Amino acid sequence: MEFPSLGEHCQNSICNQVDFLPLQCKCGMVFCRVHFTEHCVSGECELAPKPRDINLQSDDHIYRCSESGCRKGNLHEMLCNKCQKHYCIEHRFHPSCPEIDDETMAAKIEQFEAPRRQFQEANKHLQEKITENIRKALQSSAKVKTASKIHLMRIKQKALGPKSVSTADRVYFAIKKPANYQAKNVKVVSDIDSITKIESVTLDPDLKDTVPVFISTKWSLGRAIDSICDSCNIKNENNKMGDTKLRLFRQLDGYCISPLKMDVNVSELLSKEVLLEGDKLVIEYIDSNVINSLNETAQIFLLDNC
Repeated sequence: MEFPSLGEHCQNSICNQVDFLPLQCKCGMVFCRVHFTEHCVSGECELAPKPRDINLQSDDHIYRCSESGCRKGNLHEMLCNKCQKHYCIEHRFHPSCPEIDDETMAAKIEQFEAPRRQFQEANKHLQEKITENIRKALQSSAKVKTASKIHLMRIKQKALGPKSVSTADRVYFAIKKPANYQAKNVKVVSDIDSITKIESVTLDPDLKDTVPVFISTKWSLGRAIDSICDSCNIKNENNKMGDTKLRLFRQLDGYCISPLKMDVNVSELLSKEVLLEGDKLVIEYIDSNVINSLNETAQIFLLDNC
């Protein structure tokens, strides 16, 4: 035996098995559970405890199941919410009750839906208030750091992405999904000097109609777009020959993030401030012919943002 000192042998002459939870009579003899009961009811030992009988005063103390043909009884009453009759555990959810009329059902549904609707309306108002406060704080140099952290926390709360990405490598954005599969109109700028440069990229705290996501700073831009499409359930055929390709744009100015080089690292884009963590990005379909006609210095802008 693995534990020879644990338990004791039953002293019944025909048993003698080892019981790890033995029961000892006041006479000093040790038994297993089965033979301890036999010892007590045999009447051979005067010191053995007498079994206790449960004596109900009448049959009215037992609640009989209302299901036809069922003879089970319970000591506790379990009433059906519809017909107020007692049923046993097996017939607790029975189909024999009359159906609830439409008016009663509508009232019950409204009883449960009203608090949920009130919460959604209150939460919508709260989010709008938070967005407005963050927007005001971003305009103040003293509060911009705190406002940026609050904005980023809101994105992190509901961000989607692969769990395999470690927390230290995650970077968060708010993604606006394409409305349809049609290629969007873009403006191609070949002369870099003609592009109006933005001195500093600012965050847009309005998260309406966006999906919070996270990607890895160690990924290439192409892999980041693939992951965003998986998280946002966007049709992605960038790896196939087709009429359209997906590209990532900044919501602020419609600037396309590296339209030709999909192997550029996300960390590089962040270090050059082409991307800003917590920013709103737009992912859209554009014509493949437009991409194929670009030179290395050309840039693309969404016309709606120009």
